[in-house]
Amino acid sequence: MRLATGVVLAAAVGLTAGGAEKKSFDGPTVEAFVGRVVHDGKPVHFPPDEKVQVKLVHESAQSFGIPLSPEGTFQIGWMPIGKYSAVLTRQKEGAKGGAKTYNVPGGLTIEDGKTEYQIELGKNWKL
Repeated sequence: MRLATGVVLAAAVGLTAGGAEKKSFDGPTVEAFVGRVVHDGKPVHFPPDEKVQVKLVHESAQSFGIPLSPEGTFQIGWMPIGKYSAVLTRQKEGAKGGAKTYNVPGGLTIEDGKTEYQIELGKNWKL
């Protein structure tokens, strides 16, 4: 599990606040979507002094980092359609050392025509 997390973190690519940088991808994509991170279907909030991201790895191995607001919401531009594995990362601003990571069970599936998503953190999530 640690190796998989390390691979995801090493492969992740940061995004701008408005969405992903366009990359070449040979397949269907979406232009924009919004979402929220939830636990047991309820919104999750994070301390405002933390940098929080969901790092996604597409089934094609292309990776993305989605920044989350303290309210657990996100807004993303272009991304490939398909299945993604997901890891949530959290790090206090100015903290030394590595970020805390949490493997998101079930990941995320981006679908054509869908513009709103929820990422369920699963039963083992603890703030």
